[in-house]
Amino acid sequence: MKTCETEIKIRGMICRACTDAVESALMSVRGVVSAKASYFKGCAHVTYDPDICDEAVFSKSIENAGYETGEKGKLEYLVDIICVILTAFLVWLLMNMKLNAVPEAYEGASLGYIFLIGLLTGTHCIAMCGGIMLSQTGAAASPIRAAAGYNAGRLVSYTAMGAVFGALGMVISYTMQTKSIAFTMIGILVALIGINMWGLLPGLRSLMPQQSSYCSVTVGARRRFASRPLVVGLLTGVMPCGSMYAMWLFAMSGGSAGRGALVMLAFALGTVPLMLLFGSLGSLIPRKYMKYMIKLSAVLVTAFGIKMLLGGLKMSGLL
Repeated sequence: MKTCETEIKIRGMICRACTDAVESALMSVRGVVSAKASYFKGCAHVTYDPDICDEAVFSKSIENAGYETGEKGKLEYLVDIICVILTAFLVWLLMNMKLNAVPEAYEGASLGYIFLIGLLTGTHCIAMCGGIMLSQTGAAASPIRAAAGYNAGRLVSYTAMGAVFGALGMVISYTMQTKSIAFTMIGILVALIGINMWGLLPGLRSLMPQQSSYCSVTVGARRRFASRPLVVGLLTGVMPCGSMYAMWLFAMSGGSAGRGALVMLAFALGTVPLMLLFGSLGSLIPRKYMKYMIKLSAVLVTAFGIKMLLGGLKMSGLL
């Protein structure tokens, strides 16, 4: 088989999820060997068999995915500039706001604050395991009921893991220095999750946990697990995920099983609204709007991560 390579200019990519969508669309074309999209360059590099497909087919596939072929426009650069400014403003705002209006999960972070983090990382959860959830809701007689069952399983699993890590935190002596280190590490992880969603550092993707192979559901597995959304939801509590790792640290810093369970429950409840909506109406949400939701979430999650990082450094006396 002979192969050729070509570079296609693409307009409209604004986040990492956009490059995923473009790559997926190109790889679905018969005859394509590999496809690599670049958010920064606004293009996709394609290796293909010229006897089976050509650039006209690629352009059509890209358009069907919700993007256009052509040079990256100034508006896309402007969007990033605005997002950077918005992130800086949000960090300043968060550093000067009183967010401890509800019972604290641990020093410096309220359950309401953690719930908000979960709410903002909902799109990250959809990207990581949206496929497995749709496998439970797509063929169900009542998608809403199946989505509710799946998310109920997640709530139980997340809370149980919170209790485990909270109990583990009981054997750790939490001095101010230890709390500062934990808070700083959590901030770094959350910020990296946001930056990864944003697509600002292309090389970061290889360092972050990607979608679990368990989330790539085959037709056979879909039949096998049909009508078992609660059980599948329970299993998601132990899947590899960057945001999960960060929240386990939160739970551990609580210093007790009960506090750790509350931390993870608050986070899980925050992720439920978008996950429930996606599971119930995922196929009805216009693809062109999803990328803007992810972009905004990336900005908010990045801002929260930086705020927590600065909070940790402040606790250590470095700021």
